[in-house]
Amino acid sequence: MLIIFGVTLPKRKKIEYALSKLYGIGRNSAIRICKDLGFAPELKIEDLTEEQEFNILIKIKEEYRLENNLREEIKGNIQRYISNGSIRGFRHKNKLPVRGQRTKSNAKTPRRVVMGMSIKK
Repeated sequence: MLIIFGVTLPKRKKIEYALSKLYGIGRNSAIRICKDLGFAPELKIEDLTEEQEFNILIKIKEEYRLENNLREEIKGNIQRYISNGSIRGFRHKNKLPVRGQRTKSNAKTPRRVVMGMSIKK
């Protein structure tokens, strides 16, 4: 059983899918980790030796920000946008789409929340 940053990885899954359970590591990052360490991505977590588990743990801790550290960093970035008074901060604060998505025909739920209408059906 492999536990990284308090997350228990499922032992019957392949490494590339199991590592993507960590917040901050996607499938491409998991494949890159396997390639750098010389593992086959099809290898399952239960088939890893203790040395291989240790190598994965060291690689992840050295090169990636994960879980709570990453979540705090993202929250801090959003708070910075809000305190700057930028458009992006305004849109985060009012729960609107931030990256230029249209709101005339899409994003009905965020617009309802901002306009004060209830979402109950």
